[in-house]
Amino acid sequence: MTGKHPEIEAQHRQLIELFQQHRLTLFAGELGKALQQLQNLRQVQAEHIALEETELLPQLGAEARWPAKTYLAEHRKLEVMLAGLMRELQGLPGQTRDAALILSLLEREMPFKHVLEHHFEREEKALLHEC
Repeated sequence: MTGKHPEIEAQHRQLIELFQQHRLTLFAGELGKALQQLQNLRQVQAEHIALEETELLPQLGAEARWPAKTYLAEHRKLEVMLAGLMRELQGLPGQTRDAALILSLLEREMPFKHVLEHHFEREEKALLHEC
């Protein structure tokens, strides 16, 4: 923890935890609840992105390790990826015991998890120290 932006770091932890809880729900075959959790995650993610884009990125100087456009592009990518995950769950039954379906859904979520974790790592190594 840098201590400079504890609210941002707390949101990072919250988003990781929300996604973990969603994946556990998905693993249990509770697809309807898993979709609701993604909708909640989308709201928290939107608030987090808005905070960074209004409070931090405008302060980012030219000497920053990564330019603001890098963070903005990652924000857009995360939004698109999350919307895609939500679309995949829409129209599916509220519950399932189909292990192949559950595994397929979990595997399709891995890229989002990796981008989210990498993005937070980038912010915690650079952005939160530079602003």
